Amino acid sequence: MNNNEFYIGWMPAAPKGYTRQVTIAIVAVAVLVLALASLLSLQQKKFSNAVFEYGQLTEVTGIYQKFPVPSIKVYSQQNNSSSFITMPLVGYGKHGAEGIVRSLEEERAVSLDQKQITLKGTLIYHDGKSFLQIDEHDKPLLSIATTTTSHQTITKELGTVELIGEVLDPKCYFGVMKPGRGKPHRDCAIRCIAGGISPVFYVRQQNAGPVYYLLLDEKGNKLNDFVKDYVADPVRLTARAVQFDDWNVLYVDTKKGLQRTGGLSWFKENDELIYCKPE
Repeated sequence: MNNNEFYIGWMPAAPKGYTRQVTIAIVAVAVLVLALASLLSLQQKKFSNAVFEYGQLTEVTGIYQKFPVPSIKVYSQQNNSSSFITMPLVGYGKHGAEGIVRSLEEERAVSLDQKQITLKGTLIYHDGKSFLQIDEHDKPLLSIATTTTSHQTITKELGTVELIGEVLDPKCYFGVMKPGRGKPHRDCAIRCIAGGISPVFYVRQQNAGPVYYLLLDEKGNKLNDFVKDYVADPVRLTARAVQFDDWNVLYVDTKKGLQRTGGLSWFKENDELIYCKPE
């Protein structure tokens, strides 16, 4: 800028040197803002492709199972072969399904365990796992089969394991909330688990897909109160692992408990998931 140039706001036009320097400054700031915005957006995790069919009720027919968690086992027949998927049940809001099922059993004066039933609810699904939300206001129990349908539960002992992972609120993680895990979701997840929704343990190792486990104590009882304070923290646990149909169950050794663990390496894969493994 020419030192002889002098500009006062009420002048009709600014001197050329003054205008040039202001223009350069404005362009530089605009470029810097765009660059920072692009950098920040690229650093954000992508939304999960989990699905919650909000407002859409689906009729599901299958075998109701009380153990290891309230669920409905749904069979499919294709090309002369039979397959199935086990859908754990959750209640509306931050509640488990036990209370709703108990009310339905009292209303019909019958135990639903191991009976073929048709339920109406909202599907939640992600990563090959599905859940069904039932709400007593929707009158979810449509029918109970009068004849017993034979079926076999596939069980397999997987031995004692020591795992590092994260305790999840499965309802939110598998579709209702995005994000549904980690620190941003901690308070909500604690309340869902405290409300009776069966917790899930999420394990992911480097260069391998996620594995999900249902959590029980060593006697097969609910573990909600025991784990709710460990949600969203990397924790280590020791448990007996058992396969139940298409879910794995951890019978957690409550004497050893859960240990928050440091010394973790964090990785990012496909700009989607942050996960950890032992050093």
